[in-house]
Amino acid sequence: MKNIGEQQIIIECPNTIFHLYIDSEDELSKVKVFMNNMKNVDSISLHDIYNWCNRQHVQYTTTFNYDSKMTLTEMIKSYIFYFRQKLRYVNNSDRMIET
Repeated sequence: MKNIGEQQIIIECPNTIFHLYIDSEDELSKVKVFMNNMKNVDSISLHDIYNWCNRQHVQYTTTFNYDSKMTLTEMIKSYIFYFRQKLRYVNNSDRMIET
């Protein structure tokens, strides 16, 4: 497995941004396969991305994706959903980097 230096790949979802940290060609090829597979499905959920990162042992962080078009109420609901997902998966992952 060749070390390629740390690279960051960003996956943007409606309310979550995933930052994947790749440091080997093996991990990069896993991400490429995953991204190609994402193109062939109708929809993919946050659960799918979290689970994939954890199963493939890819280090990642998440950030809230602010959308200026949302009302304050929508933004609060969206943030609560994001925060609950983050709590759920950070407690079940040894690969998530806490921010």
